[in-house]
Amino acid sequence: MSESTLSNTDQSQRTTRRTFLRYIAGGTALSLANALLVACGGSTTPTAAPASTTQAATTTNSPAAGTASAGAIDIDKAKKEGVVQLYTSLDTQIVDSVIKPFKDKYGIDVQYYRAGSAQVTGKVLQEADAGKIQADMVDASDVGAFLELKRRGILTPYQAVVGSAMNQFVAADLRDPDGTWIADRLTQVVIQYNTDLIKTPPQHWKDLTDQQYNGKLAFFGSSAGDSAPRLYTLAKAFGYELLESYAALKPLRVDTPQLVTQALEKGERAATFNMNDNIAQRSKLQGKPTAYLFPDEGVPTEPGAAGLIKNAAHPNAAALFFDWWMGAEGQKILVEGGKYSSRTDLEPPKENPPLKSLKTLILDYAEYQANRPEILQRMAKIFGGEWGV
Repeated sequence: MSESTLSNTDQSQRTTRRTFLRYIAGGTALSLANALLVACGGSTTPTAAPASTTQAATTTNSPAAGTASAGAIDIDKAKKEGVVQLYTSLDTQIVDSVIKPFKDKYGIDVQYYRAGSAQVTGKVLQEADAGKIQADMVDASDVGAFLELKRRGILTPYQAVVGSAMNQFVAADLRDPDGTWIADRLTQVVIQYNTDLIKTPPQHWKDLTDQQYNGKLAFFGSSAGDSAPRLYTLAKAFGYELLESYAALKPLRVDTPQLVTQALEKGERAATFNMNDNIAQRSKLQGKPTAYLFPDEGVPTEPGAAGLIKNAAHPNAAALFFDWWMGAEGQKILVEGGKYSSRTDLEPPKENPPLKSLKTLILDYAEYQANRPEILQRMAKIFGGEWGV
């Protein structure tokens, strides 16, 4: 079938996949890399930003910088609904810190289910199959799943209830053109290590394949396969041999990045090859014996996305919270928690480099989603155990 015969919906999804979900390799600067650079105040030279991104940044009808668009939402109805049901994969400490000032301001409670990205989006899909989605809003580091949520009509466009502030401050390549989801954060995968156990820090991903790390590595690898995208990103950039070399050193596999960091802080393991930058940053700032680095040859970068559920039980409260979440106040709290915001008007997290100084490795989530069973099977073959196949 030629593209000219596709429905408008199919064409829209193809456009999304071409302009947003692209893989960065060998230093080639494609559109999403530019969007990520713009999102943290970087330059897109030598490749210009997409025209839609430039237009979004210069919209004259958008609110002034730093303002929210809650005026487009019926706040009285939101307060009467009184609660928001949130499904999220974001670190609980950050979620709690975002919720508190929102509740203090509006008196609306936010109840949340927190799990890995695969569990979060899987729960939404399971509830959709059962005919009753409990969530009002979903947030997860699984853009591929958001494509599926959109395809199945589970998400509702946020522009209809929130307004244009997000369009002004989030690059076009970091949001669905139909408005059903938007990137809210950018997670870099870093090397983290125990400073008491390692006196000569590793500088590159390959350094962790040395025999000195035999039995001393730990990595995030839940049975649902949440860490597979970042590991696949490393494999795409540097070959599956890198992952096989890690596996040969018998690394400790645990369910969450938080547990990996705890193992490093306690000296139970010396280093990890797939840590979230914000969790590594928090450990270091808390004075724990850990440090972390962004390898020069490239770092996997995972966009997290958020969207509103269609026919949600608390649509007005959810829209208000979504506006808060993506507004300057909510996003500043994410940055304070160590996350890079997708908004162009906010600085990088404390002590972290601007994104423009990093070589970001971006997964093609459409390709990943299409080949997910085979990828998960290969991860299971390399590392053993369950991977959500």
